[in-house]
Amino acid sequence: MFRGNKRKFVGLLAMSLAMAVFTACSNGGNTGQSSQSTNESAAPKTTNLSMFTFTEEVQSSLTNSPVWKKLMENANVNINLQVISGTGADEKRSVMIASGEYPDILDRIDEHFVDAGALIPLDDLIDKYGPNIKKAWGDSLNKLRNPKDNKIYFLPSPKNRPEEIVEPGGTLLVQYDVLEKTGYPKLKTLDDVYNMLMQYTAENKEIDGKPFIPWGLWADSWGYNQTVNNPALWVNGFTDDSDAYVDQKTFDVTYFNTTDYFKNYLKFLNKLYKSNLLDKNGFITKYDEFNSQVSSGRVLAMIYNAGLINEDEAALRQAGMPERAYARFPIVAEAGIQDRSQVYSESYDTGMGISVNCKDPVAAIKFMDYLLSDEGNILLNWGIEGVHYDIVDGKRVQKPEVTKKWNSDPAYRWQQGLNSLTWWPQYNGAIKLDDGDYASPFNTNAIYNSYDDETKNVLKQYGVKYWGQLFDTTGTRTPYGFAWTIPIESGSKAELASTKANELRHIVVGDIVMSQDDATFESKWTAFVKKLQSESKIGDWEKAMSEAIQTRLKLWGIQQ
Repeated sequence: MFRGNKRKFVGLLAMSLAMAVFTACSNGGNTGQSSQSTNESAAPKTTNLSMFTFTEEVQSSLTNSPVWKKLMENANVNINLQVISGTGADEKRSVMIASGEYPDILDRIDEHFVDAGALIPLDDLIDKYGPNIKKAWGDSLNKLRNPKDNKIYFLPSPKNRPEEIVEPGGTLLVQYDVLEKTGYPKLKTLDDVYNMLMQYTAENKEIDGKPFIPWGLWADSWGYNQTVNNPALWVNGFTDDSDAYVDQKTFDVTYFNTTDYFKNYLKFLNKLYKSNLLDKNGFITKYDEFNSQVSSGRVLAMIYNAGLINEDEAALRQAGMPERAYARFPIVAEAGIQDRSQVYSESYDTGMGISVNCKDPVAAIKFMDYLLSDEGNILLNWGIEGVHYDIVDGKRVQKPEVTKKWNSDPAYRWQQGLNSLTWWPQYNGAIKLDDGDYASPFNTNAIYNSYDDETKNVLKQYGVKYWGQLFDTTGTRTPYGFAWTIPIESGSKAELASTKANELRHIVVGDIVMSQDDATFESKWTAFVKKLQSESKIGDWEKAMSEAIQTRLKLWGIQQ
């Protein structure tokens, strides 16, 4: 699952980007100097707001960036932003809930805050002060409603408009150099990938004195889903239901890690392991360590979310290794399976909400409404006209020097504030706004010109202009959205079962993959499934998820 939203966090980093300790929202205090004229005194007041965001992606330079400063000016707010990440994020969340001490705005939150009563319903505020929210979301607002009380508690980035696939999400990633030296092979199945890696590694052993990692993965924390669980879904022709295998006729749920689909993917990983193509430490590798491996050029291939390596690829180009950047391909377990990895089903499980402690909820909802205005959307994604983009023939065009810096400097986007808060309530990607132009520079018209020569050459070898053209998006969408966006009641038997199963698979799955022979693999797999059923009580979770899907279908008015 790509939960840029709901990740299990690695390593605690509580970084204050504007102030060390958040304070309660002031009731519209003017942060500027005393007015010196009638015009100045009539200017809108600047409201101080505190915000916690639960993410690992924000760099400290963001709040000093020109886009951030312009955003604060245009929205008449001054946001003191504090970033919470790492394994300590769960502890921080628990402490906040126990104490009832919250900032004004909570960002990238999950159902735990809703269940704890930490958030106020947004329905009335949206109705009175959210014209851009209502316009952007339309009927899709119903998909944000909590199944318990039918209220809206947070706003994510809407995904309710047609989007052209420019940059795929979960995908097979292969270094350009690997493709060139193996004759630009046609990669359709996992066997094709295996054969390619065997061919390349027979002649190419290391880079800068360190051995290549032919197949990359990091399975510590939320990386398990990103590099083990989700790839098993995608290669078997499923969309991202994460831990759930859902029968599309009955909507009954089975824990995916107990299925033969998952077992067969582990067999592929075992094959890689026995051929010395899999990093033996992959199942204990942490996020930062994995990023270091990728950005140093050591990882030859992987199935991963391409959006998570943008900064690593920029670092590779900055280091003079553009041939170590990655091509994107659809991949399936065997011939006859339709790839559905890029088939998007609209659903949401996290977003930005207003806490019960906020003294000025109106100012907070107006800020969120500004984000969804065309002006706010363009500012967040394109930046400032004349600085980051120009208007050419009535269309926004990113400045060439901005494109160059974006592709070669991993810190640039944060230093400028460009396209850096993509999970906030806004449109991004190859989606068109009401003015007929794209919401961001990452669109089919502009993306080819942003590529370096190495990327253009590889694309030419495969007969396309951008990676999205290799992918099929015509597959059937699931009517309930993505199963991982469906909340399970906090503290329930189902949640406990899920937690125990997650702990067990982190301990056991790596050991299964590193089995020395087939008999050992089968024995360990059988024991794993039995433990999930008898010790983790995963049946409690399966039953609750099956019921939750039925509830969502009814809430969304979908006839079965």
